[in-house]
Amino acid sequence: MNGMEWYWIVLIVAGALVLLAFFFAAYMFLFAFGSNRRSVDKLFALREADPAPLVRMRFDTKSYMDALESERLTLISHDGLKLSARFFPNGDTKKVAVILHGWHSFPWWDFGKSFDILYNAGYAVLAVSQRAQGESEGKYLTYGAKESDDLIGWLKLLIDRLGEDVRIAIMGVSMGAATVLIATGKALPKQVKCAVSDCAFTSALDQFKATTKNRFPVSRRLGEFYARTLARMRYSDARPIDAVRRTKIPTLFLHGDADTFVPYPMMQQLFEASAAPEKSMWTSPNAVHAEAAMTNPEQYADAVLPFLNRYLG
Repeated sequence: MNGMEWYWIVLIVAGALVLLAFFFAAYMFLFAFGSNRRSVDKLFALREADPAPLVRMRFDTKSYMDALESERLTLISHDGLKLSARFFPNGDTKKVAVILHGWHSFPWWDFGKSFDILYNAGYAVLAVSQRAQGESEGKYLTYGAKESDDLIGWLKLLIDRLGEDVRIAIMGVSMGAATVLIATGKALPKQVKCAVSDCAFTSALDQFKATTKNRFPVSRRLGEFYARTLARMRYSDARPIDAVRRTKIPTLFLHGDADTFVPYPMMQQLFEASAAPEKSMWTSPNAVHAEAAMTNPEQYADAVLPFLNRYLG
């Protein structure tokens, strides 16, 4: 075999490896950022038959929410998507909890016990379907980068509907919590009195590293290429750890100490970085990811309700 033949073999193998790297990065990008609505719907359909107590608690919350008086609200995002949310009035109260679910989820799933706690304590609730999920339009999730601007749009809509005297708490779980924290680093209406972050990640990149156990660095870098070109965001746009350094509202950080999906130590990192005028932490014992309230509902209520009452009155 002469040198020219070797040259072509090496070139073909190198080209194949490059194509394989881009293909794998595209797969990872679509898994992490794509709406994946069919797969999500199939997963939740299977969960309907799951007898696990915490799963049943979540479906009970869904039934509870469906039985309540509510109104479907819509919002056109800054980039032209039609977003959806359900507003649950609670008498004539002007105290509203805006709740944001996490990655490939729904409000009733991630707030499977906390919705009941909030509503039964007298709060009205705006349950947001984040972009590219539920009934909201969109092809790609952006880990709080664009969702935080969506949240500010919802806040303005609430104020327009309920009046200047409305008092709002913004609350999120997982990616929803990251959305909340990123929003606190931006200019918020004065009606937003406090924030509650439940198992937020420090940054999208940190979360990708944790999820993959810091493997596939090349695919992560190529994934940002897809994020920039398709989702129109950079990994650096989704960094709650930077946003909390600019926050001006009281913030409560929650996390389950058995959470390995969004590692529990991230709460401490966010807490220490936060410039909130008042801040506190609560750990839910033995709770895995996004199950802090469901695992310890009474302790959750004892941690969250006094915090909300302090700032919303």
